[in-house]
Amino acid sequence: MISIEDNVPSRIPQANTLIVPKDTYPPEEIVATAQNKDIEKQTVYENNFICSDGHEDVNSEQPYGWVVVAAAFFVQVMVIGTVNGYGVYQDRYITHEYNTASTFELSWIGTLNVVGMNLLGPFTGQFADHFGYRISALLGAVIMGASLIATSFATEIWQLYICQGILYGFGASLAFFPSLSLPSQWFKERRGLATGIAVAGGGFGGLVISPATTSMFSSIGYRWTVRTVAFIHLAVLIPAALLFKARTTLTVPRKQAIVDFSVLKEKRFLILVALCFFVANGYFNPYYYFPTYVQKRGSSVSTASLLVGILNGSSAVGRVLMGLTSDYIGDINTLFISSLIASLSVLVVWMLAGTSIPVMVIFCVIFGFFSGSYVAIVPTVAAHLCISRLASVTGIVYGGIAIGTLIGAPVGGALLDLSQGDDYRPLQIWAGIVMAVGATLSLVLKLTVNSKLFGRV
Repeated sequence: MISIEDNVPSRIPQANTLIVPKDTYPPEEIVATAQNKDIEKQTVYENNFICSDGHEDVNSEQPYGWVVVAAAFFVQVMVIGTVNGYGVYQDRYITHEYNTASTFELSWIGTLNVVGMNLLGPFTGQFADHFGYRISALLGAVIMGASLIATSFATEIWQLYICQGILYGFGASLAFFPSLSLPSQWFKERRGLATGIAVAGGGFGGLVISPATTSMFSSIGYRWTVRTVAFIHLAVLIPAALLFKARTTLTVPRKQAIVDFSVLKEKRFLILVALCFFVANGYFNPYYYFPTYVQKRGSSVSTASLLVGILNGSSAVGRVLMGLTSDYIGDINTLFISSLIASLSVLVVWMLAGTSIPVMVIFCVIFGFFSGSYVAIVPTVAAHLCISRLASVTGIVYGGIAIGTLIGAPVGGALLDLSQGDDYRPLQIWAGIVMAVGATLSLVLKLTVNSKLFGRV
Protein backbone atom coordinates (compact mmCIF):
# COMPACT_ATOMS: atom_id res chain seq x y z
CA MET A 1 0.00 0.00 0.00
CA ILE A 2 1.21 3.49 -0.83
CA SER A 3 -0.05 6.14 1.57
CA ILE A 4 0.88 9.80 1.43
CA GLU A 5 -1.85 11.20 3.65
CA ASP A 6 -1.16 11.97 7.27
CA ASN A 7 -4.47 10.94 8.74
CA VAL A 8 -6.01 8.01 6.87
CA PRO A 9 -9.66 7.35 7.76
CA SER A 10 -10.30 3.84 9.02
CA ARG A 11 -12.92 3.19 6.35
CA ILE A 12 -10.32 3.29 3.54
CA PRO A 13 -9.35 -0.15 2.19
CA GLN A 14 -5.95 -1.32 3.26
CA ALA A 15 -4.97 -3.22 0.09
CA ASN A 16 -3.95 -2.01 -3.37
CA THR A 17 -4.74 1.53 -2.30
CA LEU A 18 -3.40 4.86 -3.45
CA ILE A 19 -4.28 7.98 -1.46
CA VAL A 20 -3.45 11.38 -2.92
CA PRO A 21 -2.63 14.31 -0.60
CA LYS A 22 -5.37 16.72 0.33
CA ASP A 23 -3.51 19.65 -1.24
CA THR A 24 -3.94 18.21 -4.73
CA TYR A 25 -6.70 19.47 -7.04
CA PRO A 26 -9.82 19.17 -4.87
CA PRO A 27 -9.29 18.95 -1.11
CA GLU A 28 -11.12 15.61 -0.86
CA GLU A 29 -9.10 12.42 -0.56
CA ILE A 30 -8.84 10.19 -3.59
CA VAL A 31 -8.85 6.43 -3.25
CA ALA A 32 -7.91 4.16 -6.14
CA THR A 33 -8.26 0.42 -5.81
CA ALA A 34 -7.65 -2.39 -8.26
CA GLN A 35 -10.85 -4.41 -8.52
CA ASN A 36 -11.63 -7.09 -11.08
CA LYS A 37 -10.39 -8.54 -14.35
CA ASP A 38 -12.56 -6.27 -16.50
CA ILE A 39 -11.52 -2.96 -14.97
CA GLU A 40 -7.90 -1.98 -14.50
CA LYS A 41 -8.68 0.48 -11.72
CA GLN A 42 -11.69 1.65 -9.79
CA THR A 43 -11.98 5.07 -8.23
CA VAL A 44 -14.12 5.54 -5.16
CA TYR A 45 -14.87 9.09 -4.09
CA GLU A 46 -17.15 11.09 -1.86
CA ASN A 47 -17.77 14.20 -3.85
CA ASN A 48 -18.23 14.98 -7.50
CA PHE A 49 -15.01 14.96 -9.50
CA ILE A 50 -11.41 13.97 -8.99
CA CYS A 51 -8.89 16.17 -10.76
CA SER A 52 -5.54 14.41 -11.00
CA ASP A 53 -3.49 12.65 -13.61
CA GLY A 54 -5.05 9.34 -12.68
CA HIS A 55 -2.11 7.17 -13.72
CA GLU A 56 0.02 7.28 -10.60
CA ASP A 57 -0.70 3.63 -9.82
CA VAL A 58 -0.57 2.37 -13.44
CA ASN A 59 2.84 0.83 -14.08
CA SER A 60 2.43 0.05 -17.77
CA GLU A 61 0.26 0.81 -20.78
CA GLN A 62 -1.85 -2.21 -21.72
CA PRO A 63 -1.98 -3.58 -25.31
CA TYR A 64 -5.79 -3.51 -25.29
CA GLY A 65 -5.52 0.27 -25.29
CA TRP A 66 -4.67 0.14 -28.99
CA VAL A 67 -7.86 -1.85 -29.63
CA VAL A 68 -9.77 0.96 -27.93
CA VAL A 69 -7.92 3.53 -30.07
CA ALA A 70 -8.86 1.63 -33.26
CA ALA A 71 -12.50 1.41 -32.19
CA ALA A 72 -12.54 5.12 -31.35
CA PHE A 73 -10.98 5.91 -34.75
CA PHE A 74 -13.86 4.23 -36.61
CA VAL A 75 -16.46 5.92 -34.42
CA GLN A 76 -14.85 9.27 -35.28
CA VAL A 77 -14.81 8.35 -38.99
CA MET A 78 -18.55 7.80 -39.07
CA VAL A 79 -19.72 10.50 -36.64
CA ILE A 80 -17.46 13.43 -37.53
CA GLY A 81 -17.27 12.45 -41.20
CA THR A 82 -21.09 12.60 -41.40
CA VAL A 83 -21.51 15.71 -39.25
CA ASN A 84 -18.85 17.70 -41.11
CA GLY A 85 -20.17 16.41 -44.44
CA TYR A 86 -23.64 17.94 -44.10
CA GLY A 87 -22.74 20.33 -46.92
CA VAL A 88 -23.32 17.60 -49.52
CA TYR A 89 -26.83 17.07 -48.16
CA GLN A 90 -27.53 20.80 -48.22
CA ASP A 91 -26.40 21.04 -51.84
CA ARG A 92 -28.73 18.14 -52.67
CA TYR A 93 -31.67 19.67 -50.82
CA ILE A 94 -31.24 23.07 -52.50
CA THR A 95 -31.11 21.59 -56.00
CA HIS A 96 -33.57 18.69 -55.67
CA GLU A 97 -35.86 17.59 -52.84
CA TYR A 98 -36.30 20.95 -51.07
CA ASN A 99 -35.47 23.43 -53.82
CA THR A 100 -38.16 25.87 -52.68
CA ALA A 101 -36.56 26.31 -49.24
CA SER A 102 -34.03 29.02 -48.46
CA THR A 103 -30.38 28.33 -47.68
CA PHE A 104 -30.96 29.80 -44.21
CA GLU A 105 -33.75 27.30 -43.50
CA LEU A 106 -31.68 24.34 -44.66
CA SER A 107 -28.54 25.47 -42.86
CA TRP A 108 -30.31 24.98 -39.53
CA ILE A 109 -30.32 21.22 -40.09
CA GLY A 110 -26.53 21.13 -39.99
CA THR A 111 -26.43 23.67 -37.16
CA LEU A 112 -28.76 21.58 -34.99
CA ASN A 113 -26.64 18.56 -35.82
CA VAL A 114 -23.22 20.01 -34.90
CA VAL A 115 -24.20 22.26 -32.01
CA GLY A 116 -26.55 19.62 -30.60
CA MET A 117 -23.78 17.04 -30.56
CA ASN A 118 -21.42 19.33 -28.66
CA LEU A 119 -23.96 21.12 -26.48
CA LEU A 120 -25.35 17.82 -25.20
CA GLY A 121 -21.84 16.79 -24.22
CA PRO A 122 -22.20 17.58 -20.49
CA PHE A 123 -25.29 15.36 -20.35
CA THR A 124 -24.18 12.49 -22.60
CA GLY A 125 -20.74 12.50 -21.01
CA GLN A 126 -22.30 12.10 -17.58
CA PHE A 127 -24.51 9.33 -18.99
CA ALA A 128 -21.43 7.48 -20.27
CA ASP A 129 -19.68 7.80 -16.91
CA HIS A 130 -22.73 6.52 -15.03
CA PHE A 131 -23.87 3.71 -17.31
CA GLY A 132 -20.71 2.79 -19.20
CA TYR A 133 -18.93 3.87 -22.37
CA ARG A 134 -19.98 0.75 -24.26
CA ILE A 135 -23.68 1.20 -23.47
CA SER A 136 -23.52 4.89 -24.36
CA ALA A 137 -21.84 4.24 -27.73
CA LEU A 138 -24.21 1.38 -28.58
CA LEU A 139 -27.24 3.52 -27.80
CA GLY A 140 -25.77 6.33 -29.88
CA ALA A 141 -25.21 3.98 -32.83
CA VAL A 142 -28.82 2.80 -32.75
CA ILE A 143 -30.18 6.35 -32.48
CA MET A 144 -28.02 7.59 -35.37
CA GLY A 145 -29.05 4.67 -37.59
CA ALA A 146 -32.73 5.15 -36.74
CA SER A 147 -32.55 8.92 -37.26
CA LEU A 148 -31.07 8.50 -40.75
CA ILE A 149 -33.67 5.91 -41.73
CA ALA A 150 -36.37 8.30 -40.52
CA THR A 151 -34.68 11.09 -42.52
CA SER A 152 -35.01 9.02 -45.69
CA PHE A 153 -38.81 9.08 -45.28
CA ALA A 154 -39.07 12.80 -44.40
CA THR A 155 -41.06 15.07 -46.70
CA GLU A 156 -40.99 18.36 -44.77
CA ILE A 157 -38.09 20.49 -43.54
CA TRP A 158 -39.31 20.44 -39.94
CA GLN A 159 -39.04 16.65 -40.08
CA LEU A 160 -35.40 17.01 -41.12
CA TYR A 161 -34.85 19.35 -38.15
CA ILE A 162 -36.02 16.58 -35.84
CA CYS A 163 -34.51 13.53 -37.55
CA GLN A 164 -31.28 14.61 -39.24
CA GLY A 165 -30.70 17.53 -36.89
CA ILE A 166 -31.74 16.89 -33.28
CA LEU A 167 -31.94 13.09 -33.17
CA TYR A 168 -28.74 12.47 -35.12
CA GLY A 169 -26.93 15.06 -33.00
CA PHE A 170 -28.13 13.33 -29.83
CA GLY A 171 -26.98 9.91 -31.02
CA ALA A 172 -23.68 11.35 -32.24
CA SER A 173 -23.07 12.90 -28.84
CA LEU A 174 -23.62 9.57 -27.06
CA ALA A 175 -21.00 7.86 -29.25
CA PHE A 176 -18.62 10.77 -29.84
CA PHE A 177 -17.63 11.59 -26.27
CA PRO A 178 -16.72 8.04 -25.24
CA SER A 179 -14.60 7.76 -28.40
CA LEU A 180 -12.97 11.10 -27.61
CA SER A 181 -12.20 10.51 -23.95
CA LEU A 182 -11.69 6.75 -23.59
CA PRO A 183 -8.22 6.47 -25.26
CA SER A 184 -6.78 8.84 -22.64
CA GLN A 185 -7.59 6.34 -19.89
CA TRP A 186 -5.30 3.71 -21.42
CA PHE A 187 -2.18 5.78 -21.98
CA LYS A 188 0.13 8.05 -20.06
CA GLU A 189 3.45 8.37 -21.90
CA ARG A 190 1.79 8.06 -25.34
CA ARG A 191 -1.55 9.62 -24.46
CA GLY A 192 -1.21 12.41 -27.03
CA LEU A 193 -0.35 10.00 -29.84
CA ALA A 194 -3.21 7.66 -28.93
CA THR A 195 -5.77 10.48 -28.81
CA GLY A 196 -4.36 12.00 -32.00
CA ILE A 197 -4.80 8.73 -33.90
CA ALA A 198 -8.36 8.36 -32.60
CA VAL A 199 -9.51 11.86 -33.56
CA ALA A 200 -7.71 11.64 -36.91
CA GLY A 201 -10.63 9.42 -37.85
CA GLY A 202 -12.72 12.57 -38.12
CA GLY A 203 -10.40 14.05 -40.74
CA PHE A 204 -10.26 10.76 -42.64
CA GLY A 205 -14.05 10.49 -42.53
CA GLY A 206 -14.35 13.98 -43.97
CA LEU A 207 -12.18 12.97 -46.91
CA VAL A 208 -14.11 9.76 -47.65
CA ILE A 209 -17.76 10.08 -46.62
CA SER A 210 -18.70 13.28 -48.47
CA PRO A 211 -17.47 12.15 -51.93
CA ALA A 212 -18.98 8.70 -51.38
CA THR A 213 -22.34 10.22 -50.43
CA THR A 214 -22.32 12.48 -53.48
CA SER A 215 -21.55 9.50 -55.71
CA MET A 216 -24.41 7.47 -54.23
CA PHE A 217 -26.84 10.35 -54.78
CA SER A 218 -26.16 9.99 -58.51
CA SER A 219 -26.25 6.19 -58.63
CA ILE A 220 -29.05 5.09 -56.26
CA GLY A 221 -30.91 8.31 -55.47
CA TYR A 222 -31.27 10.44 -52.35
CA ARG A 223 -33.52 8.26 -50.18
CA TRP A 224 -31.64 5.00 -50.69
CA THR A 225 -28.36 6.84 -50.17
CA VAL A 226 -29.50 8.00 -46.74
CA ARG A 227 -30.68 4.47 -45.88
CA THR A 228 -27.37 3.01 -47.05
CA VAL A 229 -25.48 5.49 -44.89
CA ALA A 230 -27.70 4.42 -41.97
CA PHE A 231 -26.86 0.74 -42.52
CA ILE A 232 -23.15 1.56 -42.75
CA HIS A 233 -23.43 3.44 -39.45
CA LEU A 234 -24.88 0.37 -37.75
CA ALA A 235 -22.38 -2.02 -39.36
CA VAL A 236 -19.37 0.05 -38.29
CA LEU A 237 -20.46 1.60 -34.99
CA ILE A 238 -21.97 -1.41 -33.23
CA PRO A 239 -18.80 -3.58 -33.46
CA ALA A 240 -16.67 -0.56 -32.53
CA ALA A 241 -18.84 0.16 -29.49
CA LEU A 242 -18.60 -3.47 -28.36
CA LEU A 243 -14.81 -3.08 -28.27
CA PHE A 244 -15.01 -0.11 -25.91
CA LYS A 245 -13.68 -0.95 -22.47
CA ALA A 246 -12.93 1.41 -19.60
CA ARG A 247 -9.63 1.16 -17.81
CA THR A 248 -11.14 3.06 -14.89
CA THR A 249 -14.63 2.90 -13.48
CA LEU A 250 -16.29 4.93 -10.78
CA THR A 251 -18.28 4.11 -7.69
CA VAL A 252 -20.74 6.99 -7.57
CA PRO A 253 -22.84 7.85 -4.52
CA ARG A 254 -26.51 7.18 -5.13
CA LYS A 255 -27.35 10.79 -4.40
CA GLN A 256 -25.01 11.93 -7.21
CA ALA A 257 -26.92 13.89 -9.87
CA ILE A 258 -26.72 12.73 -13.48
CA VAL A 259 -25.70 16.26 -14.48
CA ASP A 260 -23.02 17.83 -12.29
CA PHE A 261 -21.02 20.93 -13.15
CA SER A 262 -19.11 21.13 -9.88
CA VAL A 263 -15.85 20.52 -11.74
CA LEU A 264 -16.12 24.14 -12.94
CA LYS A 265 -15.23 25.18 -9.38
CA GLU A 266 -11.68 24.08 -10.19
CA LYS A 267 -9.88 27.17 -11.56
CA ARG A 268 -7.67 25.38 -14.05
CA PHE A 269 -10.55 23.48 -15.59
CA LEU A 270 -12.58 26.68 -15.85
CA ILE A 271 -9.71 28.30 -17.76
CA LEU A 272 -9.69 25.31 -20.13
CA VAL A 273 -13.42 25.70 -20.83
CA ALA A 274 -12.99 29.45 -21.40
CA LEU A 275 -10.08 29.09 -23.81
CA CYS A 276 -11.96 26.42 -25.77
CA PHE A 277 -14.94 28.77 -26.02
CA PHE A 278 -12.81 31.53 -27.55
CA VAL A 279 -10.89 29.26 -29.92
CA ALA A 280 -14.17 27.73 -31.12
CA ASN A 281 -15.49 31.22 -31.93
CA GLY A 282 -12.85 31.50 -34.62
CA TYR A 283 -12.17 27.85 -35.44
CA PHE A 284 -15.04 27.15 -37.85
CA ASN A 285 -14.91 30.42 -39.80
CA PRO A 286 -12.20 29.27 -42.25
CA TYR A 287 -13.92 25.90 -42.68
CA TYR A 288 -17.28 27.56 -43.40
CA TYR A 289 -16.22 30.60 -45.46
CA PHE A 290 -12.90 29.76 -47.12
CA PRO A 291 -14.52 27.91 -50.09
CA THR A 292 -16.57 30.98 -51.01
CA TYR A 293 -13.51 33.19 -50.44
CA VAL A 294 -11.58 31.18 -53.03
CA GLN A 295 -14.38 31.47 -55.59
CA LYS A 296 -14.84 35.20 -54.89
CA ARG A 297 -11.16 35.64 -55.77
CA GLY A 298 -11.73 34.21 -59.24
CA SER A 299 -10.92 30.52 -58.76
CA SER A 300 -13.13 27.65 -59.87
CA VAL A 301 -15.34 25.43 -57.74
CA SER A 302 -12.95 22.52 -58.34
CA THR A 303 -10.03 24.61 -57.05
CA ALA A 304 -12.02 25.53 -53.96
CA SER A 305 -12.84 21.84 -53.39
CA LEU A 306 -9.17 20.92 -53.78
CA LEU A 307 -8.12 23.52 -51.22
CA VAL A 308 -10.77 22.31 -48.77
CA GLY A 309 -9.41 18.80 -49.28
CA ILE A 310 -5.92 20.07 -48.42
CA LEU A 311 -7.37 21.79 -45.34
CA ASN A 312 -9.02 18.56 -44.13
CA GLY A 313 -6.04 16.39 -45.01
CA SER A 314 -3.65 18.67 -43.17
CA SER A 315 -6.03 18.63 -40.20
CA ALA A 316 -5.90 14.82 -40.07
CA VAL A 317 -2.09 14.84 -40.18
CA GLY A 318 -1.90 17.55 -37.51
CA ARG A 319 -4.09 15.57 -35.14
CA VAL A 320 -1.63 12.67 -35.16
CA LEU A 321 1.72 14.47 -35.31
CA MET A 322 0.92 17.17 -32.75
CA GLY A 323 -0.63 14.52 -30.55
CA LEU A 324 2.71 12.72 -30.71
CA THR A 325 4.55 15.99 -30.06
CA SER A 326 2.49 16.59 -26.92
CA ASP A 327 3.94 13.39 -25.44
CA TYR A 328 7.36 15.06 -25.51
CA ILE A 329 6.75 18.75 -24.77
CA GLY A 330 3.52 18.45 -22.78
CA ASP A 331 -0.13 18.68 -23.82
CA ILE A 332 -0.78 22.18 -22.45
CA ASN A 333 2.34 23.51 -24.19
CA THR A 334 1.12 21.91 -27.42
CA LEU A 335 -2.33 23.43 -26.99
CA PHE A 336 -0.77 26.89 -26.61
CA ILE A 337 1.44 26.47 -29.69
CA SER A 338 -1.44 25.12 -31.79
CA SER A 339 -3.86 27.89 -30.83
CA LEU A 340 -1.26 30.62 -31.33
CA ILE A 341 -0.06 29.49 -34.76
CA ALA A 342 -3.64 28.83 -35.96
CA SER A 343 -4.65 32.38 -34.98
CA LEU A 344 -1.54 33.89 -36.62
CA SER A 345 -2.19 31.94 -39.83
CA VAL A 346 -5.59 33.65 -40.07
CA LEU A 347 -4.34 37.13 -39.17
CA VAL A 348 -1.24 37.00 -41.37
CA VAL A 349 -1.35 34.33 -44.08
CA TRP A 350 -5.06 34.37 -44.96
CA MET A 351 -5.27 38.16 -44.84
CA LEU A 352 -2.29 38.43 -47.22
CA ALA A 353 -3.46 35.66 -49.57
CA GLY A 354 -5.41 37.85 -51.97
CA THR A 355 -5.80 35.95 -55.25
CA SER A 356 -2.60 33.92 -54.83
CA ILE A 357 -3.32 30.18 -54.98
CA PRO A 358 0.11 29.22 -53.54
CA VAL A 359 -0.50 31.44 -50.48
CA MET A 360 -3.97 29.92 -50.10
CA VAL A 361 -2.38 26.47 -50.13
CA ILE A 362 0.10 27.57 -47.45
CA PHE A 363 -2.78 28.84 -45.34
CA CYS A 364 -4.72 25.57 -45.73
CA VAL A 365 -1.68 23.54 -44.70
CA ILE A 366 -0.80 25.69 -41.67
CA PHE A 367 -4.31 26.34 -40.37
CA GLY A 368 -5.48 22.79 -41.07
CA PHE A 369 -2.46 21.28 -39.32
CA PHE A 370 -2.63 23.38 -36.15
CA SER A 371 -6.41 23.65 -35.89
CA GLY A 372 -6.57 19.87 -36.25
CA SER A 373 -4.02 19.47 -33.47
CA TYR A 374 -6.19 21.68 -31.26
CA VAL A 375 -9.00 19.13 -31.68
CA ALA A 376 -6.61 16.32 -30.71
CA ILE A 377 -5.04 18.04 -27.71
CA VAL A 378 -8.13 19.29 -25.87
CA PRO A 379 -9.13 15.78 -24.65
CA THR A 380 -5.60 15.09 -23.42
CA VAL A 381 -5.53 18.36 -21.49
CA ALA A 382 -8.87 17.45 -19.93
CA ALA A 383 -7.34 14.09 -18.97
CA HIS A 384 -4.29 15.91 -17.60
CA LEU A 385 -6.52 18.01 -15.33
CA CYS A 386 -9.37 15.60 -14.51
CA ILE A 387 -8.95 11.95 -15.43
CA SER A 388 -11.91 10.83 -13.31
CA ARG A 389 -15.29 10.84 -15.06
CA LEU A 390 -13.43 11.83 -18.20
CA ALA A 391 -16.43 11.62 -20.53
CA SER A 392 -18.26 14.03 -18.22
CA VAL A 393 -15.52 16.64 -18.07
CA THR A 394 -14.80 16.32 -21.81
CA GLY A 395 -18.51 16.82 -22.44
CA ILE A 396 -18.48 20.02 -20.38
CA VAL A 397 -15.48 21.28 -22.37
CA TYR A 398 -17.29 20.58 -25.63
CA GLY A 399 -20.38 22.29 -24.27
CA GLY A 400 -18.25 25.43 -24.16
CA ILE A 401 -17.04 24.70 -27.68
CA ALA A 402 -20.66 24.34 -28.84
CA ILE A 403 -21.58 27.76 -27.47
CA GLY A 404 -18.50 29.26 -29.12
CA THR A 405 -19.44 27.60 -32.42
CA LEU A 406 -23.00 28.87 -32.17
CA ILE A 407 -21.70 32.43 -31.75
CA GLY A 408 -18.53 32.51 -33.83
CA ALA A 409 -19.62 31.41 -37.30
CA PRO A 410 -22.85 33.51 -37.39
CA VAL A 411 -20.90 36.59 -36.27
CA GLY A 412 -18.39 35.92 -39.03
CA GLY A 413 -21.23 35.60 -41.54
CA ALA A 414 -22.82 38.84 -40.31
CA LEU A 415 -19.50 40.67 -40.70
CA LEU A 416 -19.20 39.29 -44.22
CA ASP A 417 -22.75 40.41 -45.06
CA LEU A 418 -21.82 44.01 -44.20
CA SER A 419 -19.90 44.14 -47.48
CA GLN A 420 -22.35 41.97 -49.45
CA GLY A 421 -19.88 39.12 -49.19
CA ASP A 422 -16.92 40.89 -50.81
CA ASP A 423 -14.70 42.09 -47.94
CA TYR A 424 -13.37 39.22 -45.83
CA ARG A 425 -11.08 41.32 -43.63
CA PRO A 426 -13.59 41.90 -40.78
CA LEU A 427 -14.30 38.16 -40.68
CA GLN A 428 -10.58 37.34 -40.74
CA ILE A 429 -9.83 39.81 -37.95
CA TRP A 430 -12.71 38.46 -35.85
CA ALA A 431 -11.62 34.83 -36.28
CA GLY A 432 -7.96 35.58 -35.66
CA ILE A 433 -8.50 37.79 -32.60
CA VAL A 434 -10.87 35.44 -30.74
CA MET A 435 -8.49 32.54 -31.37
CA ALA A 436 -5.63 34.70 -30.09
CA VAL A 437 -7.62 35.30 -26.89
CA GLY A 438 -7.94 31.52 -26.55
CA ALA A 439 -4.17 31.16 -27.11
CA THR A 440 -3.52 33.74 -24.38
CA LEU A 441 -5.76 31.82 -21.96
CA SER A 442 -3.87 28.60 -22.81
CA LEU A 443 -0.68 30.39 -21.76
CA VAL A 444 -2.39 31.43 -18.52
CA LEU A 445 -3.39 27.80 -17.97
CA LYS A 446 0.19 26.68 -18.57
CA LEU A 447 1.59 29.16 -16.05
CA THR A 448 -1.09 28.22 -13.55
CA VAL A 449 -0.05 24.58 -13.72
CA ASN A 450 3.71 25.27 -14.02
CA SER A 451 5.10 28.74 -13.36
CA LYS A 452 8.22 28.04 -15.44
CA LEU A 453 7.74 29.58 -18.89
CA PHE A 454 9.59 26.78 -20.67
CA GLY A 455 8.59 24.01 -18.30
CA ARG A 456 7.10 20.81 -19.69
CA VAL A 457 3.41 20.63 -18.89
